[in-house]
Amino acid sequence: MFIDIIRRNSKKNRREHSIYFLSLIIAIIAFYVILSLEKQDVMIFLRQMESDAVNRLLGLISGVYGFSLFILFFLIYFAEKYQLERRSREFGMLLMLGMKRSRLFLWLMAEDFYSSALALAIGLPTAVLLSEVISLVTSRLIGLGIIGHRFTLAGQAVALTVLGFLGIKLAANILLSARLIRKEPWLLLNDAPEEKLRPVSRKRSLSTLLLGILLLTAAYTLAILKLTWIHPAFFTVTLALGLAGTWLTIRGFCALFSRFTRNRHSGDRLHIFTFRQLEENVFLRSGSLTISSVLVLTAVACMSYGISVASANLENGRRHSMDFTLEAWDGPSGQAIEAFSRQPRSAELIERWCRVPVAYLPTGELSGDEGEAKTCAYDASPLREAASSLSPKQQRRLDNSGIYRDTPHIIALSGINELLENQGKTPLTLYDNELCIYIDPEYYTPEIKDIYDRLLAHTPRLEIDGKEYLLKGVCSEDIVVDRSITIMFGLILPDETFFQYAADNCYTYWNACLSKDLIRQRGLMQAIMEADEWFAASGLEYENYLQNMGRQLFYIVAASYLMIYLALIFLIIANTVVSLQYLMQEKKTRRRYRTLVCLGSRSEDICASSRRQIRWYFGLPLGTAAVSGFFCVRSLFSGLLPSSLQSQGKSLFFIAGAVLIALCVIECGYVRMVMRLSRENILQMMELRRSE
Repeated sequence: MFIDIIRRNSKKNRREHSIYFLSLIIAIIAFYVILSLEKQDVMIFLRQMESDAVNRLLGLISGVYGFSLFILFFLIYFAEKYQLERRSREFGMLLMLGMKRSRLFLWLMAEDFYSSALALAIGLPTAVLLSEVISLVTSRLIGLGIIGHRFTLAGQAVALTVLGFLGIKLAANILLSARLIRKEPWLLLNDAPEEKLRPVSRKRSLSTLLLGILLLTAAYTLAILKLTWIHPAFFTVTLALGLAGTWLTIRGFCALFSRFTRNRHSGDRLHIFTFRQLEENVFLRSGSLTISSVLVLTAVACMSYGISVASANLENGRRHSMDFTLEAWDGPSGQAIEAFSRQPRSAELIERWCRVPVAYLPTGELSGDEGEAKTCAYDASPLREAASSLSPKQQRRLDNSGIYRDTPHIIALSGINELLENQGKTPLTLYDNELCIYIDPEYYTPEIKDIYDRLLAHTPRLEIDGKEYLLKGVCSEDIVVDRSITIMFGLILPDETFFQYAADNCYTYWNACLSKDLIRQRGLMQAIMEADEWFAASGLEYENYLQNMGRQLFYIVAASYLMIYLALIFLIIANTVVSLQYLMQEKKTRRRYRTLVCLGSRSEDICASSRRQIRWYFGLPLGTAAVSGFFCVRSLFSGLLPSSLQSQGKSLFFIAGAVLIALCVIECGYVRMVMRLSRENILQMMELRRSE
């Protein structure tokens, strides 16, 4: 019988507090997914390529997990306190009937353990399944394939999830239950008196609103001008201005609201009642709503930044045109690579080799075969004259691109054309007096492209050894597999001209492209790792695509998993807190609803009044968080975005906007759930009153 009562009470609590129970399940899923990260295919691969960075990331995850447990403890404490207060009359009656306090304490602990075990029974299998799906989808998206994937249950992650969740939930309930059983029965049977709030004058509210808007404007200005991240002091000032501005704006909004509402003639039957409820439960409780707004803002910033940066790095990681690169610095190293490429095993693995000769234009002292100095004159002044037609800002960007450097790189046309043909693109055609500019794809941003398009319209020229060359166009392709090796600016010359100036300082990149049949059979990751064993056995120095992919994937994992995990935790806490706060306030003011029932108010009118209150209760902090989120995300992109992604700021901002819209949809779901629970509470109160 005791077990049946516990089961029945637990079922009733889950039905009445479905938002809280759902939040606990989501938290359990988030805990396991982040703790089992090291068992996912992507992380297993990353350990082979970026072991030091991965170990630091996993160490950081442990700290983040501990922090999330700490803040989740307060959510559980607040929610459990609300649940116990709703049942205070039940507990008081049990004590009046002679139940021992120790038995009541054990009863509460048993109910809590039962609900916790049920949440774990639902959350853990869902988390394991979701973790496997994420592992498979991520591997598929980055081109690793699913060959060789095995189901893995992270035992340590399960243990930490169970122990951490049960630990904080048990600690919160012990504190609350111990406090409850010490109360006298008559205190539990009586309703808690309503808290009296001191009203604020209209003039004071208006001045508070103006001051809050000014502080928020100052915080937004620091964010837009990119001053927030210059020094920790500026960050502290921005944070303080934002917090104070949010609190004052929410509190001061009562001035405009009261003036608008009191003077408006409304057809709502409970217009004045709704206004009084909002004034007391929303505008005079700005502290709790400010905390909820800041939590939502943090979730919006983390989610938008994490998804945007992860998407950008994922798109960069898909730029794949070669699999291995070997570098020949002199004749013997070139002969060794050529001999290696002709071996039967290499022929099985490699479908095509692309050789890219690169050198420095010898404008300085370079030693020739006979010990004589070989130099040539390089004059970029005609190019500078052509650039004079551009705007001052465009000229500065052109200067920073390295176009006027004294000793530029030179690249053989045949090597570039081999790369283009391998990608199915049209090769370049250059005559004896023509050349192209080479810019690494990382630096060839849309803004730089527009500048060069304007520059090429003026037929710019360069002089090498007194000979004038026409700049025909710009080429931007990866010439090596390792994108950490970049040539910011170079000149693509016809082969005859290139080898005339390259002399002894020429070195060649040998880029190997794996067999397409091998990739189809084994998958990209397995194919490259198989070929990597063959390359390693040769004793030659080389770079492979997986090493470069490892760097890209590390940014993806660090940005997406950690930031999205934190966003999810903050979002759960913010929405659960604001939902329970409203339901708690509704419970404390239930005498007013009973009075409305006695006066003959219809249930439809009372529920409509409750819905309007909920919209304001959620809308004010969420609206403030949405506006602040726009400037916060913009500040994050301007201050923390890696240099390689700065050029994609606009597209990333659109992604962040889409994430913000998705979060608004989630918030609407929370609002509807609170409306449903509020309606059930109101109908229950009306039914009880009528029966009395």
